[in-house]
Amino acid sequence: MEGSMFLTTKGTAQRIIEAALQLISEKGYTAATTKTIAELAGVNEVTLFRHFGNKRGLLKAIIEQFSYYPLLQQEINQNVTWELEKDLLNFSLKHFHFLMSIKDFVMIGFKESIQFPEISEEIANIPLLIKKELIHYFQEMHQQGKIREVDFEAAALSLIALNFGHFMSRARLGTIVSDLPTEELLQTSVAIFSRGLVS
Repeated sequence: MEGSMFLTTKGTAQRIIEAALQLISEKGYTAATTKTIAELAGVNEVTLFRHFGNKRGLLKAIIEQFSYYPLLQQEINQNVTWELEKDLLNFSLKHFHFLMSIKDFVMIGFKESIQFPEISEEIANIPLLIKKELIHYFQEMHQQGKIREVDFEAAALSLIALNFGHFMSRARLGTIVSDLPTEELLQTSVAIFSRGLVS
């Protein structure tokens, strides 16, 4: 059976998600129909609809599974030190390594989002949530008198863009532009960024 590789002890929803990700990676969003996804997962199409409603619901579930947001929440809510450079470097390193671990999925998102705006809409929810947590962190740091008052939304977006730029460079170009270790690149970037926030 075509979907036999997914017939393990994993739950039905997880099998469907993994089948969808595989087919989207191999064939693109259009060609990965709910019928072919269901077949690969070893379920019928009705089961897919029962779990996810429709193809967009399945897309949303895939993006949520590959979301960095829960890890970021943990870092900010549990592992924060309230030392600016240390916290931002920790966040940046984890963000970078997370993005590298799902780089194929991120690239699919870029390729398919032009034709399917719903992909862009769903993917955009993740940086929106990250932005919210970073704004909260910067506001708290300001209240503690550790950074000056700036546009905290702009600061959060700037840090996200900085990290994403490093990710895109490494994901697409490898070490062609620079063979400096990622940690060194991020450490320098965070140090420069942090100096713009200190009182």
